[in-house]
Amino acid sequence: MSNKKYKKNKKNRLPDNCLMEVSGISEDGDLMAVTVDPEDNPFGHKIYLSGNGKIKPALAEGDRFIARLSLRKDVWWAKPLARTEAAGCEVEQVHGVIEERGGKYYLKSAEKNSRMDYLLDEIGSSQTGDFVKVALIGERKFKQAKIIKNYGRFNLSKATDLIILEKYGISDVFPESVLKEASRLKGYCPAGREDLTRLPLVTIDGDDSKDFDDAVYAEKTNGGFHLVVAIADVACYVRPGAELDREAYRRGNSVYLPGLVVPMLPEILSNDLCSLRPGKIRPCLACSMQIDNDGNLLSYEFCRALMKSAARLTYREVQNAFEGRHSLQTQGLFKTVIQPLYEAYFALRKARERRGSLELDPVEVKVKLDAGGNILCVGRAEHFLSHEIVEEFMIAANVSAAKRLEQSKLPVMFRVHDKPLEEKLKDFAPLLHSLHMKLPNYPSLKPSHLNKVLDESRKHNMGAGINSMIMRLQCQAKYSPENIGHFGLALSDYAHFTSPIRRYADLLVHRALIKACGMPDAGALEDGASVGQFKQIGEHLCETERTAAQAERDSIARYVSAYLQPSVGADFEVRISGLTNAGVFVSIENLGADGLIPMRTLPKDTYCISEGNAEMVGLKTGRRFILGDMLTACLTEASALNGALTFVLAEACELAPPKKFKKKNKLSKKQRKQKLKQNNRKKAKQKQ
Repeated sequence: MSNKKYKKNKKNRLPDNCLMEVSGISEDGDLMAVTVDPEDNPFGHKIYLSGNGKIKPALAEGDRFIARLSLRKDVWWAKPLARTEAAGCEVEQVHGVIEERGGKYYLKSAEKNSRMDYLLDEIGSSQTGDFVKVALIGERKFKQAKIIKNYGRFNLSKATDLIILEKYGISDVFPESVLKEASRLKGYCPAGREDLTRLPLVTIDGDDSKDFDDAVYAEKTNGGFHLVVAIADVACYVRPGAELDREAYRRGNSVYLPGLVVPMLPEILSNDLCSLRPGKIRPCLACSMQIDNDGNLLSYEFCRALMKSAARLTYREVQNAFEGRHSLQTQGLFKTVIQPLYEAYFALRKARERRGSLELDPVEVKVKLDAGGNILCVGRAEHFLSHEIVEEFMIAANVSAAKRLEQSKLPVMFRVHDKPLEEKLKDFAPLLHSLHMKLPNYPSLKPSHLNKVLDESRKHNMGAGINSMIMRLQCQAKYSPENIGHFGLALSDYAHFTSPIRRYADLLVHRALIKACGMPDAGALEDGASVGQFKQIGEHLCETERTAAQAERDSIARYVSAYLQPSVGADFEVRISGLTNAGVFVSIENLGADGLIPMRTLPKDTYCISEGNAEMVGLKTGRRFILGDMLTACLTEASALNGALTFVLAEACELAPPKKFKKKNKLSKKQRKQKLKQNNRKKAKQKQ
């Protein structure tokens, strides 16, 4: 496409302003530049620098700058407006929406905790309400915000995805080399694989799931059950050292946002070759287990196999069947497939209760969007007994994988969870005292002790608050080759085996099992893998996991705020979920929405927070705010841009009128000089 045609096509014009980097010198000796974001110049036009503007010292190769682009005589020119960084340095970039106030333009930041609006010195062809990215130039106190990219009118879905992906460094595009390698993948080798195609394995997933990577089966035996958990054989496609492997390691895991999934592996794998679709023969790694009627694991073995899913079931469908409401699909599967799954689950549940796993109630928020990215509904995710069937089967397979690999001399990527830090438990002691409870000595602490605290707190109507506090006490679960057990599940051996399609740690476990068990086909763990190497890999995977979790929470918060925007000014029944010097944190439980009642909006008083942050009392009025209590609060702010929710107590909704301040008459320059002389004379007399 020529530049002339390109200029006429407004939809394909280069942006007015963008972030650029000096790339080198042309044959004629002119400085040239490239756009930092390739999307700003999708057709790869050559761009020349139009001087240095007012920038000193002169721009050099590798320097980045904000430029205004223009097309003159079929040539694109970049006029430098401001240097953003020298070669190798970075500049702070902020997303937000343009607002106009008092004839000036400001950037309303999309960062949740940012209370600063940045003054825009110029906006060019941008308009109020546009969603833009700016670079912050200058010293900390005198930062200037210059627009480097305009995304058009603010759109919640597009803006949220863009902010989240860029903020957390998540790429939703695979490199070309990875896609080419995926397109050339060869089929699996059936030789030596066990034939499980006649076994009625079924997948059970959510209504909107697209990748089906685990299937389950159970049958009654003398004195117990035979369980089979079959997992898509990702290792036979993603080989160590390949482009697919390197990219999967870099990503670490899939990222799930409302309306958007950023997979760890390309779609040809996640939605096709490694998806256990009904009626399709797929390679798998199968874990066969024997348990007794009390859920104790008696034996286990692993093999590479071929399977054919008998049905794609949903949690809701399986639960309805259990309660006697059958669909055409579950009618024929109930006695042979679904009923044995429930019976085996009840046995596994006995074992879980006996060992005393931590029974927390985490709030999972579900945001449903239509094809256009508009919010259909927001609320707590549905939870059925059928969810727990899959969970318990997966836990049993994960335990079996960890135990089998411990028998080998190979490094193992365990999933470990340490007990809460002793210092945190000391802060928790005053709250326990108010419940007339006490935890045992730290070395003897078990999850069951915390379960007793949860049970007791529910009797005092503090269950929700204590639940969130105990969740905050927990250490982060990690990936590590050093096995310290899993405190929350009360297990001594645990490894992630069941989702290699979306977690790289599981792929490592599959490779290790292939090597340890001498399974046919390729894809085994490489020789020379060490504990030290696994330790580094584990640290990287923990980081990518935390990033994905933060991105998901951040994204959901923006959608929840957008959903509640029409309700600003309405009263809600909220539960106190936290007490800090910043104010009272509250939640709308049926929506899973969290917000803050700022301290400055509370009835005027001096507030004191008790040890353990369980209670806050006004010293003058005696007003008490207790963790877990219900309040009526008015929603005053719901920002779709940054995800903030702010409330005030319903009784304090009518705010006092702002104080009026008298304007001080400004002195002229001559008057200021006269006043300065008078002050100097007074000081001189005082010294005398």
